[in-house]
Amino acid sequence: MSDLQAKLIFQQLTQAFAASPDFPRREVERRQAALIERLVRHAAANVPFYRDSGRLKPLFRADGAFDLAGWRDVPVLSRNEAKANEDALQARVTPPDMGELAAYSTSGSTGTPLKFRQTLVQRVASEVLINRALRWNDLWPMQAFAMSKNVAPAREPPRGLLVVPTDIDFAAQVDRLRRHRTTHALALPSVAMAWAEAAGAGGLPDLKAVLVAGSVLTAETRARIERGLGAKVVNLYSASELGPVAAEGPDGRLRVNEEIVWLEGPRSATEGKSATPVVVTPLFAFATPLIRYTPGDYVRFSAAAPKRAPGLRRLETVIGRARNLLRLPDGRPFLPSAIRGDTLAKVLDHREWQLVQTSLGEMTFNIVAPRPPTAEEAQALRAYLDAALPAHRTTIAFIEAIANPMANGKPYEPFLSLIVPPT
Repeated sequence: MSDLQAKLIFQQLTQAFAASPDFPRREVERRQAALIERLVRHAAANVPFYRDSGRLKPLFRADGAFDLAGWRDVPVLSRNEAKANEDALQARVTPPDMGELAAYSTSGSTGTPLKFRQTLVQRVASEVLINRALRWNDLWPMQAFAMSKNVAPAREPPRGLLVVPTDIDFAAQVDRLRRHRTTHALALPSVAMAWAEAAGAGGLPDLKAVLVAGSVLTAETRARIERGLGAKVVNLYSASELGPVAAEGPDGRLRVNEEIVWLEGPRSATEGKSATPVVVTPLFAFATPLIRYTPGDYVRFSAAAPKRAPGLRRLETVIGRARNLLRLPDGRPFLPSAIRGDTLAKVLDHREWQLVQTSLGEMTFNIVAPRPPTAEEAQALRAYLDAALPAHRTTIAFIEAIANPMANGKPYEPFLSLIVPPT
């Protein structure tokens, strides 16, 4: 598919996604059901994990007709199960109209990375919806974009995109943002807050918007970022393998991107719910279908009646994805980007891990392994952590499971700080 065709897809989806927020809920659900049927039929025929397991059988009647009434009988796909069946989840063929494929991997921030592929249409659709969020918040157009990244990109970044590595000092990161004359940036809330601290009184004069994703955004963190950088924060709820599940809408609340995901929960925009586990199906994931996928997060839907964009349900909050900004012994913030699931997996077979800061000079590294490590493996892990955290004394704890530090939250968080951050 040529660049011209990609631009045409972008224009078509931009126009379509500008209109869809005002659709009646019945029309939103009708369109989702049509996309789900196509995705399910594709997965049942072309994806070994679904084709050979029969787990999609509840969605088909004896005569082969599709029946969405059996949806709840399809087993939920956990993150660990997806990892264990990584290759079998890759489609052997994809529909030609979905465009060419690109290979990606999650960061492995709480375990071993998950490899997946995306079609061009899926990638473009995600980009269109992020742009829509910027328009909603009067932050369009985007002139110079920067993205915080803890792993070097596998391919040359697009022209005009600055990739800011997290393994350099935050002051150096801010300097790169300034020289790029960055107008829009994407980062974890903790990284954006560290930029705000490092920028000082000068802030980032060209910056208009900071898109934050990957963890819970608190009101305090938002205020500190906006005050320190002089830019507006736009909140996203996203995951690498899913794309933007929800984006901050015209009324300040997260709006579910119903056009590209089916997020299970209340059917009505005004039907209130308590904390609900995330079970989501990306509707254009024809390369790596993740049907009824649960990344381990919890959300709370809003029960308030929306005045704008009534076709999109609203989220009150995302619960249990908080990542704390860790500190060096002198109090400066840092992100331990040297600890990654892909490199850690080469040292020790593991399932989950968590780094807990107990004081400015001390850390505890909790790790869940399928078996007790050998003496050589334990020694290699010690060397790995000493190299990754040279300024801290790090205690290693081999445990059976990561304790959940937040009520109704994700059962494991990559970084947890038990010290009080500076005000």
